[in-house]
Amino acid sequence: MNKNQVDNWREVSQIRLEELTVVNAKQSSEISHIKETVDEIKTLVKEQNGRVRTLESSVSSIQSVGSFVAVVLGSLIGWLYKGDA
Repeated sequence: MNKNQVDNWREVSQIRLEELTVVNAKQSSEISHIKETVDEIKTLVKEQNGRVRTLESSVSSIQSVGSFVAVVLGSLIGWLYKGDA
């Protein structure tokens, strides 16, 4: 390779290195933005999980009271019909 070819190769390599540096910086900023967004989503999911847990507990309580009432009424009705026979 002669001197002109070597200089040309160096110039092209330098330009490509600068392009890669710019692309790398852009990707780094995008990655940090994505990380911040994911952290916000994690926080929101934790809050929602807490609300869901509370609601599930309330539903469970209502179901247990309803089951107890159903058993008591079923027993009462069974006892009343048993007495007639």
